[in-house]
Amino acid sequence: MKLYKNLRGLILVAGLALGLSNTASASLLLEPHLGYNISGTGDQGSTEYDYNGAQYGLRVGYQNLGVMVGFDYTKSSAELETKTAAATTKDDVSRNEFGIFAGYNAPILLRAWAAYYFSNTMEFDRTGTEYKGNTKELGVGFTGLPFLSLNLMYRIVNFDEFKTGAVEGNLNPDIDTKEIVLGVSLPFTL
Repeated sequence: MKLYKNLRGLILVAGLALGLSNTASASLLLEPHLGYNISGTGDQGSTEYDYNGAQYGLRVGYQNLGVMVGFDYTKSSAELETKTAAATTKDDVSRNEFGIFAGYNAPILLRAWAAYYFSNTMEFDRTGTEYKGNTKELGVGFTGLPFLSLNLMYRIVNFDEFKTGAVEGNLNPDIDTKEIVLGVSLPFTL
């Protein structure tokens, strides 16, 4: 009985090893990233927004023959300047974004991806007010340096819900912003 269990375990390990050797180009992708939003602008009707700030996060996914897919979490902070006809105010805000990405890591020192963050929450540090929405991102990276990717991203952000204390509702009109982010990442494949 003990010999049968050991033989069965050996066959299972050999089968897994043979199966994994056929997919040797498939890898787990871990990519910590750091960036700076150099231009964030947008509007909500006659109200204008201007902001910039740092962001960091982690992409976790799968890469096979250059094709990448997976999940991304990004956290950022900024000083948001709000301009209306009556006044200009500045608030510190923090954002949490969670979404999916897909892209291609070309063998010629370039990579490109698209991401959709279906969960994007921006919180005003002073008041606790939250805006909720989504983000779309297009990115390109230069991978000519060892272990490092220099990245440029264009992001479209939409906030369509708010929460202030116990009051929740839909924004009308939505807040729409556009961002340009410069960053670096360390794409590791295991």
